[in-house]
Amino acid sequence: MPPAAPRQNHRLASGSAAWARSELPSSPFSTRPPGSLPRNVAKGAQVAAAPAPLREPVAPEEAGPFIRLRTVLVLAMLGLAAWVLHPRAEAAWKLHATAALLANYGLCMVGPTGPALLRDNSPEFSALVRRRLISAEAGERPFQDCASIVRELTQSASAERAHRLQAWSFTEYGGTGPTEASLADLGVTGHHLSSLARRAWPFVRGGYVKLVKPSLSQHEAVHPVETAKAGVGRGLPAWRAGYRAVGEVGGVLTAAFGHGATLNVHQSTDGGLSWRPAPARGTEAFAERCPAGPRWYTFALSEDAASLMAVSHAADAPPHPSTLGPADTELVAVTCDQKALVVAHRTESDKLVRLTVCGHRGRCSSMPLPQFAGVGGAPGAALDLARVDGTTVLSAPMNGIVRVTSTRDDGQTWTPFTVAYDDAAHSEPRVDARMPTRLLAVGKRVMLYGAAAKPGQTYSVLSSDDLGASWRTPDGVPAAVAVNK
Repeated sequence: MPPAAPRQNHRLASGSAAWARSELPSSPFSTRPPGSLPRNVAKGAQVAAAPAPLREPVAPEEAGPFIRLRTVLVLAMLGLAAWVLHPRAEAAWKLHATAALLANYGLCMVGPTGPALLRDNSPEFSALVRRRLISAEAGERPFQDCASIVRELTQSASAERAHRLQAWSFTEYGGTGPTEASLADLGVTGHHLSSLARRAWPFVRGGYVKLVKPSLSQHEAVHPVETAKAGVGRGLPAWRAGYRAVGEVGGVLTAAFGHGATLNVHQSTDGGLSWRPAPARGTEAFAERCPAGPRWYTFALSEDAASLMAVSHAADAPPHPSTLGPADTELVAVTCDQKALVVAHRTESDKLVRLTVCGHRGRCSSMPLPQFAGVGGAPGAALDLARVDGTTVLSAPMNGIVRVTSTRDDGQTWTPFTVAYDDAAHSEPRVDARMPTRLLAVGKRVMLYGAAAKPGQTYSVLSSDDLGASWRTPDGVPAAVAVNK
């Protein structure tokens, strides 16, 4: 038995060595597949795993930092970028919204050209806004549709309120009553878009011009019509006369103002633009009266000198007087045609101007004055009259603006006031009397001219060939054509 023991130990040692070799990485030259069990180990037998090698402990001071420096730098750069770009992104968002609102506002205020003018040419935009204001009727609220846009655009309650006011409430309208606002109170300009565009870079490049586009659903105002540029006239007297008439003497256009010692006669060869003094010879057919073809009118006191009478004349009938007013009646303006005489007058006791119409060989009756719609105001003593073919034309100067209206039914209805002249719209012409306040019928044409203080001074002059509906720069039609037109 003793000799067998060494053999058993030898087998155990051989098995342990084989097991150890099986745990070592297989040689690249080995024919046994990696991970296969040794031949002397039974299949299914569990093999104890080799213990993991122990690592030496690392001292705390030798361990790496909890947050690396490069991470801190990256976060800092991201924070700086956010701090720099956030207000620029916010400015870009605000620029897009503001540009659209501004375009809608321009379209709402003055029509198709509004967005571009508000963006590029604020003075021209303001001029169109003013033109729209003064062209509106007194009681109209021309900017009311734009009030909600301006509230969103400016965040200003006062600007919104100004847009809801009547035209008569603005100083620029030229009304005679107290005003509540001026166009400066509207408070919208396009200049701030450029500063927004600078702050919005790099999110907005190439400026803000292409961003100013109105919404497709935005209401579009009618483009305001420009007033006519006045021509330059000379020669007509400035003072008011009870008699003023235009006729022809030897084929030359001739005007006669006043009567008796105050009679002044002037002639024109350029259609009424310029006049020169002329003798009274040959004016007997139309001077010192209000002529209307084969008929004419004069004024006289009653037999008891208590009343002023309007007297109708005709070649085939005796004079026909009709009471116009008390003896102290002051004649402000007089005009007539074959149908009637129209007189603007006032008295010493009552300074209010009134209109009276006297039919030929008929009675004189009160004629209603035109009213500024919605506010109840009426033209003052500066008004003037002209009558052509049954239509009475009335001019009303007010604070640098001359408005004109007319009636075809002796004052029962009047057309809306239209702007014939706006002194702020044209710096030219350079004349001594800029405001054309007087009316003169020259044949079928109506002239609107200024009242110069001295005979040699110049004045503004406009003409109308459609009974005051529209006005234009006079073209200097020859006298004979103008009278017979």
